[in-house]
Amino acid sequence: MDPRFQQFIHERQYLTNVSPATLEWYKHSFKWLRSESPSQDELKDAVLRMREKGLKATGCNSAIRAINAYLHWNNAGSEVKCSPACKHLRIPQLKEPQLILPTFTAAQVTRLVNWKPKSKIFWQRRLHLLSCCVFCAAVVSAWKIFAVRVSR
Repeated sequence: MDPRFQQFIHERQYLTNVSPATLEWYKHSFKWLRSESPSQDELKDAVLRMREKGLKATGCNSAIRAINAYLHWNNAGSEVKCSPACKHLRIPQLKEPQLILPTFTAAQVTRLVNWKPKSKIFWQRRLHLLSCCVFCAAVVSAWKIFAVRVSR
C-alpha cells in the first residue's frame, strides 16, 4: 500500500479513533485507486473497474465514500470539514435502485384482522400449555426442596 494511504489510515486510527472494521474498509476501498493523487479520469476508471468486476451500486458507493474521504484529507487535511465549497476532486455517488418491499393487500389485511381460532382446538392447546407450565413449576419447586434437604 502506498505511503500516503498508510498515513491517512494511521491518522484515522489514532486521531479519529475509527474502528478496526473501518480501517479494513479503507484498505479494501483504496485497492481500487492506482495512485496516491489520482486525476478525475483515474477516478472514473476506478468506478468503471468496480462495475466491471460486478459490484452493485451500493458496493461502489461504499468504496466511493472511503475514497472521497481520502481525497478530502489529501487536499484539505483533517482539520477542515468537507463541504460543497471544497475544491478537491470527488467521485459522485451512483444512483441506487429504490426497492419497494411487498406489502399486504387490503383483502389480506381484512382476512388477518377477522381471523378467529377454532374454539375446540384453540382451547385444547391453551389448556395443554397451561398444564405444562404447572408441571414445570411443580418440578422446580420439588427440586428446590430436594436441594435444601440434600445440603443439610
